[in-house]
Amino acid sequence: MPDFVTFRELADQIGVEITTIRRNVKRLNLEIRNEKTETSKGALVQCLSIDNANNLISHFENRDKPNSESDSAALDRFGYFYIIQLVPEVLPNRVKIGYTDNLETRLREHQTAAPTAIYLGHWKCKRSWDQAAMDSITRVDCSLVMNEVYEGDIDGFLNRAKEFFNVMPKSSDKLKLSEHSPLKNKH
Repeated sequence: MPDFVTFRELADQIGVEITTIRRNVKRLNLEIRNEKTETSKGALVQCLSIDNANNLISHFENRDKPNSESDSAALDRFGYFYIIQLVPEVLPNRVKIGYTDNLETRLREHQTAAPTAIYLGHWKCKRSWDQAAMDSITRVDCSLVMNEVYEGDIDGFLNRAKEFFNVMPKSSDKLKLSEHSPLKNKH
């Protein structure tokens, strides 16, 4: 039994793309191993030790559960929710939907595998809204390809996204504290 797990196996187990695995391995400063596998036909593939793979899986399991003030702040931080048309010239109804802190970097990452990928739309979004936005945008008239890739009516995706973000607070909106709030003394 191997003492490592490939990035592909981790991506499949967690339900994300390999680029998400790479980004989080880098963010967590985990040591990458290059190993030959039974299915790699002699090529080296990126892997993690079993311990590091378990650390990464734990990170994904806990990433949406704030357990400190700084974790809570990260979920309140605004980034961007986006819809990317992956291969417009071949599959115009196939899109990647997701969240990012950096639109330019995210598009470049997608363009390594899909060079003609383009943004169809993006909206300011809190990290904590990511799953709700995805669920709302993909609730009807589309089908899941894999992970965050869908096929469906492009106008439908964009209209549902606009509807969702039109009712969400803007990044400039500030919640007014009650005069009775114990938080008032902290400000």
